Amino acid sequence: MLSTAANAQQTPVSEIPFELLPSGHLLVKATVNGITGSFLFDTGAGITLFTKSFFNKLPWSKRKDGGYTGFRATGERLDLDLYEVKDFQLGTIKKAREEVSWLDVNLGGIDGIISLKLLEAWPFTIDFRKNVLRLDNSQSLATAEKTAYSLPLQLEQSRNKALTIFTYFRVNDSLTLQFSLDSGAGKDIYRIHARYMQQLGVNPADSLQVQHLQKQSEFNPAHVTHIYTTTLPQLAAEKTPAVSVRNIPVQYVDDLIYDGIIWLNWLGSVITFDLPRQRLLVQR
Repeated sequence: MLSTAANAQQTPVSEIPFELLPSGHLLVKATVNGITGSFLFDTGAGITLFTKSFFNKLPWSKRKDGGYTGFRATGERLDLDLYEVKDFQLGTIKKAREEVSWLDVNLGGIDGIISLKLLEAWPFTIDFRKNVLRLDNSQSLATAEKTAYSLPLQLEQSRNKALTIFTYFRVNDSLTLQFSLDSGAGKDIYRIHARYMQQLGVNPADSLQVQHLQKQSEFNPAHVTHIYTTTLPQLAAEKTPAVSVRNIPVQYVDDLIYDGIIWLNWLGSVITFDLPRQRLLVQR
């Protein structure tokens, strides 16, 4: 059983297969208190969430006295009850107790979302070549360092209950913005706060270049987000400009709580998350 970061460094590398969905999301299998489910691995989720239907299958859970208020990236507020569950296992990671929440939502047969919090103590790699999530040790990290680009990470810990990660990007070589790295964003998702449109030369009234959309929340239909879609000429990692992409679809979003959000897959085919050292190792 893996229990500490030090143990993770000494433990043989282990691999957890994932299914890469057409939507760009990563689907993994995990077991909670003997009940197996299919979950999205979501580095932008903050907290692990189950659907109500999966949560109700668990033979044991304990509600905590306190709760947690979080915000989706679009500013939508979520007031969550917190629960302790037993025997959470993802590959070789086993936790006797884990803190989770649940929502009464239909995810189309998916049982919930596993957040980065579960893996924060161990360096791990998302390998899109093999479609595996690999738990690393010191040797595999050293191997990755030889060929990978290194991007500094900023970690946002919220009350030791939720964890999200960020790094800085140059946008059109004119603005330096801090973006959330979100494996749950979906395929080809690049979102930037709408307040930067003018500085980036985007006119929301130009209907030939910009399309205006309104999107209802999956959780609260009364919450509507305004989105302006167009093309972004260039995006590059601030400290590592070789990690870049050009002429991409971009969404400028009102009320975004971050400078921006991006999906992970474009960064490289093999991406190592070394959270203890606050860095991302990217092999392209």
